[in-house]
Formats: sequence, structure tokens, C-alpha cells
Amino acid sequence: MTAQQYPKTFCPMPGINGGMLSPENLQQITDIVSRYNIPMVKVTGAQRLYFHGLEPAGLAELKRELHLPDSLPHIRNRVHYVQACPGRKWCRYGRKDTKDISAAIGALELSGPLPYKVKVGVSACQICCCESWMRDIGLAAEKDGWRLSFGGNAGSRPRIGDLIADGLSDGEALDLIEKTLNYYLKTAKYKTRSSLFMERTDIDELRRNVLP
Repeated sequence: MTAQQYPKTFCPMPGINGGMLSPENLQQITDIVSRYNIPMVKVTGAQRLYFHGLEPAGLAELKRELHLPDSLPHIRNRVHYVQACPGRKWCRYGRKDTKDISAAIGALELSGPLPYKVKVGVSACQICCCESWMRDIGLAAEKDGWRLSFGGNAGSRPRIGDLIADGLSDGEALDLIEKTLNYYLKTAKYKTRSSLFMERTDIDELRRNVLP
């Protein structure tokens, strides 16, 4: 088959978020690719791993093996994905660790379904490798703590997110993200991206509702 003839199927690899792979992950991926004769493995812009081009029967079998539902690979009352840099442990410029807070953001269970998908960028320094200003939720580490922005977008209508607060500890940042997303889901209309929501919302009004 040529590239154009492969079926347009894909399957996400569960548990691969933030682009961090263990030796065990690599062994499992190699085994899956070999057994299912997968023609292409894609590392997405979200730092996730997708298997592309499986025959429909193979796709269904792999989903069963990986315990994946036929629904979307994300849950409506959680963020769509969390993109993170290696953090202070692996980068000389990093001011903060990213692993634990990224996992905590991904595990947040909100008070209802989000109006639209929410993408998160966590950068451990002001170089901002994960383009945090251009994400729905952006965290970037500065000297005094995390800087939190909301309403960024890197799509067809690019937008820099609004600064909500800075100088945050891990716990403060996580709490403020939860409050911000709950305010968003209670206030925005269905299928309204955070960037469009913030174009229609006064940032001071949002701060009054989410800051202590």
C-alpha cells in the first residue's frame, strides 16, 4: 500500500502524556507496532502517541487490548490534554518541576462538562517551550512561582492568553486552574473556545470570580 491507500484510522496510546516515555513504554510500543503491522506512529503536537493506518479489524482489536472506548479519547469534565516540558530535573533553564503538576491538572475532575476542548501548556521557564501563552490554560515558571494565563489559542485565530495571576505555588496554581475552568464551564455557551470566551469577557470580572 502507498501512504494514500492506508485506511484513515488512528488509535491513541493511553497513558502517554507530556511526551515522557519509560523503557517499558518503548518496549510495549515496539511490541504493538510489530504485532499489528502498524505503518506509522505519530508523535502529536500534544506530545501524545497515535498509531495510524490500521485496518479496521486490527483497530478494533487494539482498542480492546488497550481498554479504549469507542468514544472520544478525553472526558468532557476534564482537560483535553496537558503538554509539558521536561522541567527542572532535566533542563538547566527550568525553574520548577513539571511532572507532578501536569499529572494533577490532567486528573482534575470539574463540576460539569467543559464547553469545548481545553489544552494546557506547562513550561518550566520563561523560554516557554510549550507555548503556554497560546494555550487555553498556560502555566510558565518564573522566579517567584507559576504564572497562570487563560484564553490563549494557536489556531486559525491566534490569541495570547490573559494573565490571571503570578507568583503561584503548585497548590495555588492547581486550585486557581480548577476555579477558572469551573467558572468557564458555568458561564460560556456550549462549543465556545476559551479564546472567544475571553474576547467577550472582562478579565477583571473573571479575576473577581476566581481569585481569593
